[in-house]
Amino acid sequence: MHAAAAAVLALGLTACGGGGAEEQGSAEELHEAQLLQFQDVTQVADGGEAGTYSELTTVQYSAEVRDATELDKPECVDATNRWSGLDTVQDAPTSVANYEWEEGAVSSMLLQMDPEQASDALAEEPPAECGQYTATYEDGTSSDYSIDDLDVQGQGDESRAHAIEVESEGETSTMLSLLYRNGDVLGTTTVMGEGDLAGYEEMLVGFTEAAVERQNQTL
Repeated sequence: MHAAAAAVLALGLTACGGGGAEEQGSAEELHEAQLLQFQDVTQVADGGEAGTYSELTTVQYSAEVRDATELDKPECVDATNRWSGLDTVQDAPTSVANYEWEEGAVSSMLLQMDPEQASDALAEEPPAECGQYTATYEDGTSSDYSIDDLDVQGQGDESRAHAIEVESEGETSTMLSLLYRNGDVLGTTTVMGEGDLAGYEEMLVGFTEAAVERQNQTL
């Protein structure tokens, strides 16, 4: 299954290793504020990066994947991540951290911006017509996507979440994505894999609560 491409098209961002933009200023501070561990989820050493959002290796890699993929509904590119196109996001200090977990994969992204700008990003919700769409990859294979709202309110100062199901060549995977504002930090928590939805939702909420607590202690 094209797991990396599936994550890009549904979430707009996927990990592809460390390196990339140089850490400086508040981006480095954000990186230090990332959780090191939560329950049996452990941060991958050298598996993330920090710097200006638009300059991150992960962001540039995601753009390459999108350019090489055809959607039956082009407006659904970055369906749950439409906020990433905002100028305030493109220029924002950012940290991306990735985590090892036996049940799947977990990632966290933190961006520094004014609270009003972060609220504007949260208002950028998926188009109504993107509840279902199909992506055809460069090698001719395809995946079917289904997106639903996820009711996990109460994270940070404000939040929203989505559940994305991806079916590809008879296999189904689940991606849960939570976008939240914690003061002047815009954060995302993503859980993905082929595990149990209820367990993923529990991890999504628990990890985010711990992430917000660490931010409040360190920033």
